[in-house]
Amino acid sequence: MTSRQPRVPLPGRLGPGSASASIALLATILTACSTSAPTTPQPATPTAAAQPSPILATDGWEFGTPPNTSRGLAITTRSYRLYTTTRDAALAARLPTLLEAALAQYRTLITPLPLPAERVETFVLANRAEWVRCVQMLWADRADAYMTIQRGGITANTKSVLFDLGPRDTLVLAAHEGWHQFTQATFKEQLPVWAEEGIATLMEGFRSEPGEHTRYTFMPWANLERFDRLRDAHGTGAIMDLPTLLASSPSRELSGGDPLTWYAQVWALSHWLMQPQRRPALERMVANAADGTLLQTVASTRGEAARVAASRGRGGAEIFATYFGDPTAHGPLDNDYKDFIRNVVAVGSRDRVTQGQPPSGMR
Repeated sequence: MTSRQPRVPLPGRLGPGSASASIALLATILTACSTSAPTTPQPATPTAAAQPSPILATDGWEFGTPPNTSRGLAITTRSYRLYTTTRDAALAARLPTLLEAALAQYRTLITPLPLPAERVETFVLANRAEWVRCVQMLWADRADAYMTIQRGGITANTKSVLFDLGPRDTLVLAAHEGWHQFTQATFKEQLPVWAEEGIATLMEGFRSEPGEHTRYTFMPWANLERFDRLRDAHGTGAIMDLPTLLASSPSRELSGGDPLTWYAQVWALSHWLMQPQRRPALERMVANAADGTLLQTVASTRGEAARVAASRGRGGAEIFATYFGDPTAHGPLDNDYKDFIRNVVAVGSRDRVTQGQPPSGMR
């Protein structure tokens, strides 16, 4: 879903506070997202040398008015301001490290990208009831539209608002939504929805190494939730062709489609585009969105009418055709994409995905 919202300060108070550490991880989720247009990026500022912990400051935090006041922590890192009321102290301690590690992945996975010019704000509430109140405070004019999200998050105007879904799922959701925050904060033009969401699903795969400060290793293939759904859709003949996939979106699928399959397919699509023969074009598309030349490239390649079409509804097929070729159903690219899916879900692939490794013959 797409929205453009003004910055609305969340009522709250800061005071002395503290944080603590350590937790275990499992499983992925469907992420229902709301993403907004990017803001104009500024040059990245110099940063200090890496520290064992990314936390620069921790304060007490409250939001709401009595009798509905919620208390938690406001945690500051180099690039994030994290507000959380989760009762899980270990999760609260892991979130700052995960967010900073994910940011490094956003900036390097596809092509070099800049740091946000300012800290972005992430809210992780203790439960859905607190999430509802936070959403209503931040986006009162649009809150009703977001209430259909039962298990997921919202990202708009560089703010992400999530709630505690359990240790692993909350971290996965934070990594996914963090990509949307990042593109909103640094890209001059929006990616098409299939690319924005597909790349976000690549950020869901990671492993953690416990210790005094948990280390995260991002592994885009390590995503059994997406893999299993893709395999099920392939087995039942429910795979969408490229034109259908590119024309759809999370909001459309949530309104009567098959959002789980759509997300699984854009996950597969992103891996397909990461293969050596298509990766240079993917790099160009992402770099062009970041520097504001995406629509200009569409116009110079396919004409002004294509640019106008691409600028409306984040033009899925027009932008795809500009960088990768004709996505016609049953055409060469559509057939190659479906062959790729067939190979991804082949016998034996699940064991490799479990280990965070690509299926045989893939990258």
